[in-house]
Amino acid sequence: MKADPKSYLEESFLKELLFLPGLTDLSYNGEGFYYMSDREGRKKADLEVEKEEVGNFLRQIANLTERSFSYSEPILDVSFDKYRLNAVYRSLARVRNEKSYSFSLRLEKEAAIHPGDAEFFPDGSEKILLSLLASGDSIVIGGKTSTGKTELEKYLIAALPPSTRVVVIDNVEELSFASREGIDFTHWLVNPKVPEATFPALIKNALRNNPDYIVVSEARGEEMLDALISAMSGHPIITAVHAKSLESLPSRLARLVMMASPKLERKEVLEDINEHFESYVYLAKETVGGRIIRYVKSIGRLDPRTGKMRLLFERGNKE
Repeated sequence: MKADPKSYLEESFLKELLFLPGLTDLSYNGEGFYYMSDREGRKKADLEVEKEEVGNFLRQIANLTERSFSYSEPILDVSFDKYRLNAVYRSLARVRNEKSYSFSLRLEKEAAIHPGDAEFFPDGSEKILLSLLASGDSIVIGGKTSTGKTELEKYLIAALPPSTRVVVIDNVEELSFASREGIDFTHWLVNPKVPEATFPALIKNALRNNPDYIVVSEARGEEMLDALISAMSGHPIITAVHAKSLESLPSRLARLVMMASPKLERKEVLEDINEHFESYVYLAKETVGGRIIRYVKSIGRLDPRTGKMRLLFERGNKE
């Protein structure tokens, strides 16, 4: 019987690391392995594996996920169960001027953020965020890498009222864990090789499915125009973007929208964003005593008339 990628991974040379408490990430830089956990931060692993064995491992993962991984297709980006793997073939990856492989493995958790989590939601920020969700606002989640953006999306989906119709569009399976009993949950995976399965195409298709919320896991480019059109048509959006601050989020969205067409005017795009993307939350992380803490840093709401961000919450400011 053909092995599945999850079983193969968990029986591989990585198996001793995969079940470390609080593990979030594993990586291989071409000669050494590193891991990151909520408890220890980033550490070098005491694991030695020949480069070719790593290559064979990655090719097998590609086979089991029905993807190609070779000199001509040197990027592997797949997800299965709770794992997301991004790997680079030896035609591109180098270590000490020699050809090698590299990869990064992300582990997702079914429920990393719980209601009432005072560490993630400091100073009453949870109540503010839930009030925005109850109002049917479009919500943009910003932050740097690994600050908990996807986990907050899962939390918000789970916090929606029973029978809410949610269409999730993702290029990996991370948000499949957001499904819970009582929510009308539909999850579509993007496949760039299929014209009908791109982010823009699936967002347009979602509008025909009478959703209460459309969740675009992470806005990276021109699909943001279709997300904006969705919000303008009365279908609120939850999405996440990489950004450096709460205040930079509207401008960041505008740049993504404008990637879809050089004819778009920045001023008009920002006006549409100001009117239809109301609420913003910014996440951050810090290391305390070797332990990684992720938290809501700030929450804001745009004034559609002025385009200025009104700060609703900032960590440490209880005024």
